[in-house]
Amino acid sequence: MDEKTALAPAPEHRERKPRSSGLLKRLQHLLWSGAVAFVMLAMLMLEPVDNFLWLIQSRVANQQPSGEIVFVGSSLDVEGPSRSAERRQLARALDEIRQAGASKVYIDFVLTKGDDASADAELASAIKAFGTDLSLVDQIKPSLDGKEELARSDAIFEGPGGRVATERWANWLGYAWERRLTHEAYASTPLFSAALAGVDEYPRDKILIDYGFDPDSIPAYSLQQLVDAGAKEPDLTGKSVVIGPSASLSTLDLSIPGRYNPPQSYPSIYAAETFKSGRSGFLAGLELTLAFVAALAAAILLTRTKSARRLAYGAIALALPGCLFAGAYLGVRTELAYAAMLLLVYGLQRSRARWRLRVANIDNETGLEKLRVLERAVSQNLLKSGHIVVARLQGLEQVLKTLGSAERSSYILRLVDRLRAADRDLAVYIDGHFLAWYTTEAETARLIEHLEGLRAIFAAPIVVGTESVDVGITFGVAAIAESGRNSVAAAAAVAEETSEAHEPIKIAKAASRHDELWDISLRARIDAAMEAGEIYCVYQPKIDMFSGSLTGVEALVRWHDPERGFISPIKFIAQCEKAGRMEHLTRYVLQTACNAGRLMHFRGSTVSMSVNISATLLNDMRIVGIVRNTLQATGFDPRALILEITETARIGDLERAASILEELKSLGVKISMDDFGVGAANFETFFGLPFDELKIDRLFVDSIARSTKARAIASSIVDMGKAARITVVAEGAEDDKTLQILNEIGCRYVQGYALARPLSLTNLLEFKESYERSETGT
Repeated sequence: MDEKTALAPAPEHRERKPRSSGLLKRLQHLLWSGAVAFVMLAMLMLEPVDNFLWLIQSRVANQQPSGEIVFVGSSLDVEGPSRSAERRQLARALDEIRQAGASKVYIDFVLTKGDDASADAELASAIKAFGTDLSLVDQIKPSLDGKEELARSDAIFEGPGGRVATERWANWLGYAWERRLTHEAYASTPLFSAALAGVDEYPRDKILIDYGFDPDSIPAYSLQQLVDAGAKEPDLTGKSVVIGPSASLSTLDLSIPGRYNPPQSYPSIYAAETFKSGRSGFLAGLELTLAFVAALAAAILLTRTKSARRLAYGAIALALPGCLFAGAYLGVRTELAYAAMLLLVYGLQRSRARWRLRVANIDNETGLEKLRVLERAVSQNLLKSGHIVVARLQGLEQVLKTLGSAERSSYILRLVDRLRAADRDLAVYIDGHFLAWYTTEAETARLIEHLEGLRAIFAAPIVVGTESVDVGITFGVAAIAESGRNSVAAAAAVAEETSEAHEPIKIAKAASRHDELWDISLRARIDAAMEAGEIYCVYQPKIDMFSGSLTGVEALVRWHDPERGFISPIKFIAQCEKAGRMEHLTRYVLQTACNAGRLMHFRGSTVSMSVNISATLLNDMRIVGIVRNTLQATGFDPRALILEITETARIGDLERAASILEELKSLGVKISMDDFGVGAANFETFFGLPFDELKIDRLFVDSIARSTKARAIASSIVDMGKAARITVVAEGAEDDKTLQILNEIGCRYVQGYALARPLSLTNLLEFKESYERSETGT
């Protein structure tokens, strides 16, 4: 094998789908992802995640406070009424703070009247000495009934500076992320955070606290330091001082980024610093999630290649931490959890779709890609020159029956190794007893020489376990330049026609003809199409011309492939037979038809249900078991089931077929002979088999208005049916003239487009009601 022999299509070519179907699937995934994200946003389900992300923002910001706010923490409880010594110490500390030049002081304690009047008087005097530069901080706390209550210091301690109020609670995670700036219940009391920052007005009703600086960077002293005569007096000139309980006295389960159980005054101090820095921006979850939805939609709609789309996805994913860190440095809090959920759900859906595609395109036993992958690459014009080679492994089914699962895969992979004798990177595709590949070799004659050499390699048997297995291999070849998008089907079709003895290598000459004869990809799609509902049943009404009523329906199988559209029943039924899936298809159609018939009976319409049975199934009693099991599973009345035997020319043993049909009739079903009058559907077959019904072939029905011979044949069949007491049905009535003649010759039961086209079950139920109303004139 030379260097031109086999070059697999690039990986991105193997997996590319038609843009329209892939685009719609990606948009569908985006829609579902957005729905999940917005539902979670409406229910605030990701609030803990956003809290965690805000912690990250706070820790990476590394800002510095203004330094204009100083905290003085007291480890002594001054709030209790019996704490006279502590209150005298607080009074002395206030004197020290006043002498240190503080511009404004806030006492963040709730002071009640104590037992020692002299101690209270001393503290009150120290407070009044500040004049308007000292304010008491009242505390808004949650009450037991879930409402709010205001804890106020006693009036004896109130000085000219009056009072401010602060909130004393955190969320259920222990964090206070915001502070209100106005409060309807305490409108006359200024809010502590705004007063501490020196702000009179603010455009919003709450401040979003920025924790973007380390709590250790807040200037802080202990109350003991200020009253200790030996300590150096701090410089508090022009600064605002907050005096409150130290962390050891905290009664609130509070946390801030970088500190667990901080002093209770710290959230208000951070809020004031936020005022001063202006770092109070906010991007809500709704806005951010919509922005990411728009970004994903643009990536889906505007990118043309997978690599470009992946690059766009990567940029969008990086935008998530980008927003987080940019918000940290710009002072903008971001609710990114829901946008992250959007990306996560979308990513999971796309990963699942790729996994399903991989499963659908990879053979489980060997790990080789399936033939449909190569076919897709060719059909999308990704491969425009060279040849497709399909190798048929002769007698593979018999060989695999004798091998275990592990040995089967080993056997196939050893065959692939021989195909890769000259190119270890050759991409080989598998489907049933076919192995296929793409070669860039343009000269057909050189390719044939190479394939002859491969056949010589395969002349030696393969040892699997302890067994030596002979290999028979033949090749079908199609030139892409000639066969175009049908190259894989054409190569597979001619490979099926090869034989080891007479024509081991065959070249496809007319891809369109071969594609009509056989499309190999249908075999791989049959089971999946039934599971996906692509193969389904429609129902052709059978009308009683004497009474004008719907007396029965015939179930007709159809296949609508998402990529190829409607596939001819003749074509895919033939492929079912070649693939050994005829029993499976028959079971599927029987199950569907009997369920539909049972529904019609439940709706009060006691019509018969006709189902086609291939004559090829009349060589084995298994068809009896299939029918029996279906009737039991669906509960359908067997007396209303008619089995139409098609292609009676293919019945090899009339005696065996008669025995099987008698077994079927013992179940209660009726047997119909389809297409009577043509081929082997003749009098001998009619005489030898126990039929209850004859169906006049459409060849005669369609010609009955133009040909006296056709009319005579149809009339004689009707008369014969009456004499033999067998129902006769005419199928293929296309116009009113044909209906009139059939009525004249006494044919009671008719099917055809002149009466009704094949209908879905829903339309069939509507048709029955409307047709019978029109016949009765109601």
